Amino acid sequence: MENNPDSTLIQKCIDISCVEKKDENNRIFTFGFGTTLASFKDDLIYNYFRFNSKLDMPRSPIHLYNKIYNSSNPQEVQKFNEKLSKMIYVSYRSKFKPQINIKNNKTFTSDCGWGCMIRSSQMILCRALYKIFKYNYKLHENIIDHVIPFIMDRNLDIVKYKYLGMDSYIEKLKEYGKKDIIEIDPPFSIHKIIILGEKFGRTSGEWFSDFELPKIYNMINITFDIIPNLSIIHFNSFIELEIIMERCFKEIASNKNTKNDKIFNFEGKNYIMEKMGFIFVSVRLGLDNVSSDYFPSIKKLFSCKECLGFIGGKNWTNSASYFFGFYDDFLIYLDPHFNNKSIDISNKNNASYTNKTIYKLDLKTLKAGFTIGFLFRNIKEFNELVNFFKEQTKEEYPCFSFTEKKVEMEFKDDQFNEKSEKDDF
Repeated sequence: MENNPDSTLIQKCIDISCVEKKDENNRIFTFGFGTTLASFKDDLIYNYFRFNSKLDMPRSPIHLYNKIYNSSNPQEVQKFNEKLSKMIYVSYRSKFKPQINIKNNKTFTSDCGWGCMIRSSQMILCRALYKIFKYNYKLHENIIDHVIPFIMDRNLDIVKYKYLGMDSYIEKLKEYGKKDIIEIDPPFSIHKIIILGEKFGRTSGEWFSDFELPKIYNMINITFDIIPNLSIIHFNSFIELEIIMERCFKEIASNKNTKNDKIFNFEGKNYIMEKMGFIFVSVRLGLDNVSSDYFPSIKKLFSCKECLGFIGGKNWTNSASYFFGFYDDFLIYLDPHFNNKSIDISNKNNASYTNKTIYKLDLKTLKAGFTIGFLFRNIKEFNELVNFFKEQTKEEYPCFSFTEKKVEMEFKDDQFNEKSEKDDF
């Protein structure tokens, strides 16, 4: 294995079980990825609510999603930290409800060593939920407190769950045989993901791919009617407008009462939006690590207001993290490889979901395959996103392709059929 400058410790070990060690902030750091023990001690750029004074700060602008901040300007630093405080951090968890591996009957009470892809995908999901709750329910305070219960690892008391507006979820559970409900699995918890993952041959203790998780989230959402006016769509390299139209729009006849800014014209026909779109697109930009030719296109992702960041990894290890910005040729990200104790909604301290340290990764060490997330909540954002997709395709080395019609490709990643899967569940 090559020695990578972004890691301070890479060594072989015989014990493939989860190993824990406390870092300088007295947090428990979890090792354990196959037969490789890696510390992932990348250089810290800045800590939650403050810049790290021990290291040189980047002189170039820092991009956090589509916002740009000057690290030498105190007011800009404050704005940056305010934005950072609204992000939800999801990490490994221990002491959660036992989960059985259906293949070997082994019991797991922690996802240490195998759940980083799930945790990274939960972070991008939380970003989407945050924006949806803010827009749909006009929430401006305590939005994080509303989002976190959707991805927690402990069952929630049904009374405490009512304030989340999850009545439809409760009714769906009753339909599936849970008549006397006292506690509820949070809809996007790792437990629910594992149960649905069995449809893809995955179970607890196993790696989930970034191809499978968007489909699992969509299955959960439509089966239990979590957010009825949301469609979760996954593409593989080619984003197809026709599929988005089928899933999120309805054709209408010409109507003078419908404002033009509410209509999207596609192939000479008028459509109105029925559902928000949460779009995942999985890409591969090289064999092992990303070619430098793609750096401009990757950076351009963060100029898009509808971009939620992406789930990716480092090219020297099998692990996943959540990337949400950059400066120069370094990506900035949250690392889920820290072990926190599982808590329930009665615990008012959400520090383990909000306190965070940001890391950097040289773009040249980014693994070639990663999955990007986008969200549109209204027709204006949809138009902006379509225009961005078109501009991205014009890049000399685009991250993905965009086409108006469906692409017939051999080995194409099948799109999830909402009706058939819902009837079959």
